[in-house]
Amino acid sequence: MAAKFTEKEMAEIRAKLKEAAQKHASSRGIRKTTVDDLCANAGISKGAFYKFYESKEALFFEIVEDWHFQIYGGALEIIQSAENTPDEERVYQALLYACQALEEYPIVEFYENDLPYLLRKMPQEVLDEHYHDDEKHIADLIAASGIRLKVSPELASAAVRTLILSFSDRAHIGPLYHQVMELFVKSISEQLV
Repeated sequence: MAAKFTEKEMAEIRAKLKEAAQKHASSRGIRKTTVDDLCANAGISKGAFYKFYESKEALFFEIVEDWHFQIYGGALEIIQSAENTPDEERVYQALLYACQALEEYPIVEFYENDLPYLLRKMPQEVLDEHYHDDEKHIADLIAASGIRLKVSPELASAAVRTLILSFSDRAHIGPLYHQVMELFVKSISEQLV
């Protein structure tokens, strides 16, 4: 009979599995990644994998949730922590943070290439409970910020989504991408608030 994992070992293995999934999300994608690949990176057996996740899709879904939490949570923290800063500057800093976070996580490529497949594979009750599209997250962020907009929340959300989607074309924009992105962030902030 195999020994049970301690709480510490379980936390370490879960972290290694998530790290492996993030690595594969950016390099191979979900469809070309096998449970064996994830297990090899985490140093566990295939049987042990299923003590943590019922499928590789469940693991990838969890990292998508983590990315959302980190990006939107970080942006909200910036907006709420700088109360004495003008609203326009808080929005600018939050959007800039979100754009920089997109570079840290392979979220845009994953969304374009793998998210539709992942969503098809997830049980509907999981999607109903956990998955919300970017429009809802952006609208919630705007509402939680307490910032009054010059435009409708729908237009603000669409502007932010457009900014985020431009990230996938950064190679076509070339070496000026970061300057262009900062210019767009500044312009959007000025127009929204």
